[in-house]
Amino acid sequence: MNMIYLLSQKKRSTRRTVTAARYVLLLFMLLFATASPAMAAKKGTTVYQGVNYKRVYNYSYYMKKYPAVKKLVGGDDKKAIRYFVTKGMMKQHQAISTFNVKSYRYGNPALRKKYRLNYRKYYLHYMKTGYKTAKGKATRTGIKKMKDPVTVYKGKDYKSVYSYAYYRAHNADVRKKYKDDDYAILKHYVTKGRKEGRAGSAKEAARLAKEAASSAKNVTKNSFEITSARISGANVVVTAVTTEKDGLSVSLFGVPSYVSSLKDASPAASATVKGTSVTLTAPLRKDSADSLLMCKLLLGVKDGSSYKVASNPWYIENPEACAPVRTAFPKAKRGTKKGLKMLIAGDLYVNKAAELNLSHVIADFPIEQFLRGSGLKYTYEGKTYEFSASILSYQAYLKKLRDNGIVVTGVFYLSDPGLTDYMLPSAAKADKSKSAIFGLNTVNANRKRLEAMFACVAEYFTSGGALVGNWIFGNESNQFRTYCFSGSVTYSRFIKDYCDSFRLFNTAVKSRYANARTYLSFDHNWNLSFDLGYSYNAKTVLASIAAQLKKEGNIHFDVALHPYPSPEQDPRVWNRSSLVSDSALTQQYVPLNMAYVASYIKKTYGSNVHIILPETGINSLYNGKDMQAEQAAGIAYAYYLTEFNPDIDMIGIHREKDDPGENAAGFRLGIYGSSFDAPKKAVQVFKYMDTGSWKRYTADALKTVGISSWKQAIPGFAESRFTGK
Repeated sequence: MNMIYLLSQKKRSTRRTVTAARYVLLLFMLLFATASPAMAAKKGTTVYQGVNYKRVYNYSYYMKKYPAVKKLVGGDDKKAIRYFVTKGMMKQHQAISTFNVKSYRYGNPALRKKYRLNYRKYYLHYMKTGYKTAKGKATRTGIKKMKDPVTVYKGKDYKSVYSYAYYRAHNADVRKKYKDDDYAILKHYVTKGRKEGRAGSAKEAARLAKEAASSAKNVTKNSFEITSARISGANVVVTAVTTEKDGLSVSLFGVPSYVSSLKDASPAASATVKGTSVTLTAPLRKDSADSLLMCKLLLGVKDGSSYKVASNPWYIENPEACAPVRTAFPKAKRGTKKGLKMLIAGDLYVNKAAELNLSHVIADFPIEQFLRGSGLKYTYEGKTYEFSASILSYQAYLKKLRDNGIVVTGVFYLSDPGLTDYMLPSAAKADKSKSAIFGLNTVNANRKRLEAMFACVAEYFTSGGALVGNWIFGNESNQFRTYCFSGSVTYSRFIKDYCDSFRLFNTAVKSRYANARTYLSFDHNWNLSFDLGYSYNAKTVLASIAAQLKKEGNIHFDVALHPYPSPEQDPRVWNRSSLVSDSALTQQYVPLNMAYVASYIKKTYGSNVHIILPETGINSLYNGKDMQAEQAAGIAYAYYLTEFNPDIDMIGIHREKDDPGENAAGFRLGIYGSSFDAPKKAVQVFKYMDTGSWKRYTADALKTVGISSWKQAIPGFAESRFTGK
């Protein structure tokens, strides 16, 4: 009994010892795991959504190689494998020492053809079978050079003229777009590169250079004739005709308007001649430092290490295609053609415009006020300029005018003789004492700030509720001495400089507001047969400008005419002098014969040319005699002739108040005297002549003219046109 008991106690003691040992072991394991969680998860899972990625993935290796990923997943092995599979694979991450996906792709031409740049499939292929092969094993050391790049496209082998390594290295745009996709790069060479004159190999480059050098010897400035340059989407498409042989490589360049060579210029695009025409497409890059928007476009061919000009100059014809503002052209709330040339100088003038029932306001904007000021920073083609904050003030008043249903016409010119940097050097060096407005500088680098200023003004004057519709360039440009002074230059030079500056203006405005209308401005000396000594006749200048613009890129233009009476100071527009006839051959145009001149312009330059009369001056003083009644009658007469002429869009009576400078020359052209507290007889006639009260307020005007009704004198006059107060 005692023996049995003792044996029993011994067994229990042994069991306790074993059990205690087990507890100690379990406790040790628990403490180890608690003290070193990183060690517990050191291996990390290699399984994601039931697939084991152990042949291409090791948690510890991946975390060490990509610290950013480790920080992102926070050491969570499940998040790590998920990130690798869903994102890391397409980023070509190497997650294990024995496999590099880029090496695997480089060493397997057959897989490249099948999988292209879908890197996930290379990982999966290696996991399934690739790891068993010699090519798979080669990924341990890494294959850094693509093996057997493809040279066969659609069954034809191009290896005699094409090298993947050469073509990729010498074409940055191809390299950027297609990375190292040898199939896509070969396709580009075959379908595009060859047509563009790109060499596929060093051998072919040498051959092309030799051929180009031989061909370039016979190329002249007349070898190519550019016939079109238009914006299409984000590109500029240039077409040209040529008599050069097929295979000649030609390049497109954009240079400043005053540059005539291609020295230091870089091609924007290239193409190979095939047939009698060639088309080149280049990025517009509107807002960048290398924008083509304002450039003179030239074609050139390689001549040794440089390029030589091989075409006529051309400019982009449709800048409106890249405009961000595409709002329809503004319409006057009242729907009539009545306008007044006046200041925009505060709420007083805005309120006066509304009070006078205006449909149109014509305002001068001397650009020196924008160029001289500060407070408004504007970035143009990668460079920041500073202009006057008055642009913002004008924007606010323009909005108020638009809110009142009034269409604004702006007249833009340089009248400060001190701003010589912005006028033509030929004018800057000349005597400017007899000149009021100056031709703008397009012949050196100073033109860039002018471009930026017009772009800035156009942007602000067509946004924030403002919307200037009509943009007039300069004033009476045929008066070369007084209003468009370019210095002592020939007529052809005068026309070329004028067209360069008008194109600058037109492009800056229309590239911001697509439906803007840009105008050439002329005085009433239409076809004067004698030499005035300070002015060319308007008809000749208009024809010369149209021809020059067409010669270098046919941009659209509209026409602003100033039909003063003849003589200018006589307000009786119903009379005619010997200089006025009812035809387009008239020496001068006046309100009475405007229909003939307007019809001629439409027939000659296109029915889509808009014609406005923004400065129609009707005097109230003639030969020392007060002629306020005649002024009032003349204003009504000129207005009705315009209102019922379908070829003319608007008439602007010049001006709201008498101007001291004009007073000195014998003119009292305001409908008010020196202030709004001094109204003339013309005010009431002007205010109501396009309302339902027109009969009452123009009755005395009829008597002054000496007619019984407006129908008697005005073709197409219709009483139904006028309604409202």
